[in-house]
Amino acid sequence: MYHKILDEVMRQIALREKGKIAVMVASHNEDTVRATVESMKQHGIRADDRVICFGQLLGMCDQVSFSLGQAGFSVYKYVPFGPVEEVIPYLSRRALENKGILKKVKKEQRLLWVEFKRRIKAGQLFYKPEDQSSTS
Repeated sequence: MYHKILDEVMRQIALREKGKIAVMVASHNEDTVRATVESMKQHGIRADDRVICFGQLLGMCDQVSFSLGQAGFSVYKYVPFGPVEEVIPYLSRRALENKGILKKVKKEQRLLWVEFKRRIKAGQLFYKPEDQSSTS
């Protein structure tokens, strides 16, 4: 159902004047992120249109956030703050919603290790992003 709604949002964005609708897809679900990117392509919405952005809790699905950012999408990481008695229940609900979080953490660790080894072999230990403004 969520993916159908996202697809309708993309359709509406494509029908209207650019910038009239902007949406944040706040999801840690990789399938939802993939479906959103695919729907954007189907409706002719580009990352640099800046009408779709992605939001995720800092420390969750960072490999997805990084890949989206590298592809030019707007990505926001958020940090909940406030009294501990309010923040802990919130974080607990996010963890319950994302039952596969331990699998994701293991995947993230594996991906980080692969990237670390690649950088060591290539002599590029520190990441130096390209200036995106010069390519536009």
